[in-house]
Amino acid sequence: MRAKTERRRRNGQFKLLDRFSSLRDALNGLGILVVEQHNARIHLVVATCVLALGLLTGLSGLEWILVFAAIALVWMAEAFNSALEYLADAAVPDTHPLIGKAKDVAAAGVLISASFAVMVGLWAFIPG
Repeated sequence: MRAKTERRRRNGQFKLLDRFSSLRDALNGLGILVVEQHNARIHLVVATCVLALGLLTGLSGLEWILVFAAIALVWMAEAFNSALEYLADAAVPDTHPLIGKAKDVAAAGVLISASFAVMVGLWAFIPG
């Protein structure tokens, strides 16, 4: 975060221009995620296919909500996992067992969210 933004926060002044700056930073982070993280690109392809399939099959309102929620959950988990990996690598460039455990646990979060997304997809797309 920029020092200028930090000063404004401490002074209690937060302007609309700062909101746009925060949005730009978030979009930059999304770009980094897609460009640098292979799994994020896989999530992008899968999410696009799922959304196209949803349009073709005519999902109900509830099904759309759950599909969007599952996609968002997977993307959030992937973003947090990547952020943790970047921070860990910057803080401790050498191999460290606790850093390895932290990365594995964060990856487990992605796996859990992706497993949930698969369950939602099965429920939404397989006639019951």
